[in-house]
Amino acid sequence: MPRPPRKQFSGALYHVTSRGNGRGRIFFDDSDRERFLSQLQDCLENYGVVLYAYVLMTNHYHLLVRTANPNLSRFMQRLNTSYALYSRYKHRKPGHQLEGRYKAKLVQGDEYLMTLTRYIHLNPVKVKALRNQGKGELKRHLDAYQWSSYGGYREKRRCEEFVCYDVLKTLDSDAQKGRQRYRTYVQGCLMEDDSDLRRLLDQSSHGIGDEEYVSGLEEELRERKSGAARDRDVAYPDEGISLDRIDEIVAREYVTGVEALKAHGRRKKTGTAKLAAIELACRLSGMTQREIGEYYGEVSSQAVSAARKRAKELVPLETFARLVALVRKPAHVSN
Repeated sequence: MPRPPRKQFSGALYHVTSRGNGRGRIFFDDSDRERFLSQLQDCLENYGVVLYAYVLMTNHYHLLVRTANPNLSRFMQRLNTSYALYSRYKHRKPGHQLEGRYKAKLVQGDEYLMTLTRYIHLNPVKVKALRNQGKGELKRHLDAYQWSSYGGYREKRRCEEFVCYDVLKTLDSDAQKGRQRYRTYVQGCLMEDDSDLRRLLDQSSHGIGDEEYVSGLEEELRERKSGAARDRDVAYPDEGISLDRIDEIVAREYVTGVEALKAHGRRKKTGTAKLAAIELACRLSGMTQREIGEYYGEVSSQAVSAARKRAKELVPLETFARLVALVRKPAHVSN
């Protein structure tokens, strides 16, 4: 049976799910969940992926992620393969640990971010065993559930460094008030499902969005199906992006001068901006680290490697994802 292709591009937002083989268990104890989260964090860092929400259930998990590069397939292959190998060895279970290929739906835009985080976070109370419980009991169960990103959305002390909580900023500029409003927002669907989101989730296996967006996406992917056993994912070509374009975007975003990015040595005002520019150049320009080093202040390729490590520490993944999307946007399109 042909494998349906997927659309991949820089800045893409996906709702991802993966289940155990035959709907069997994939997490048997807390050490399994801790191992999965450790591997998830490693993959997020290595592939430049932003994680907005997650939940680990007994036999499946959900992720809401944004890819800085068109690399969802590589990210998920690494994540699922590494966990499956661990689980197979630890639990001495031969064969496939996960059921076929993961499912990933492309999300139309940020307007669906909040509703999808709520849907993901409510998974622990939407199970058969809790179907007849009252609102109070469901709330207690949800608040106590530790294997999702909901804890960090509820309380600052439970924040996890690999989760992006920018959704809260749309509710209130004050972080504490944003968390209070988010709790109220989530609790509003404890007893009843979000019918509008449910309809969007059911309408397509490829995307989440309005009718025009989903029909256009399905038509595009339908044309890509070859009938071969393994259709290729649809990835926009990663053609070399000019350093001038990278400098233009970074200088504007960090409010600094283009020439300052290319100056030799470190400067406090432009330090983080220069790190971001170097990382973007390494990922998107197609140039070697030596060439990039010569351009950004005539430094060695070793210095570029060191700069990339500092960039990982100082430039948030969400910021980098936004920069990638801006750099790849055609120059004539208004930002």
